[in-house]
Amino acid sequence: MALDGKPVKPETYEGDSIMVEGVQDNQVTAEEGRFTGTGCGLWAQLPSLAPGAHSLKVHGQSGDFSVDVDYVLTVAAAASA
Repeated sequence: MALDGKPVKPETYEGDSIMVEGVQDNQVTAEEGRFTGTGCGLWAQLPSLAPGAHSLKVHGQSGDFSVDVDYVLTVAAAASA
């Protein structure tokens, strides 16, 4: 993972049991009602960003799962009081 070309080190969460409530037509849960799942993965907290355009690149692979996304983040200047 890289923010504006600089590496961002994610934290690894091995897995916690979580309760999920699925709703109709939600393609993420694929079913309605409550069920137990596992919350795990790599998580990163980004620093506050200055106004302007920023690049966030996330690339990785584990087994047969891979992710490869590039985001362009635009931060607006704070309104003056």
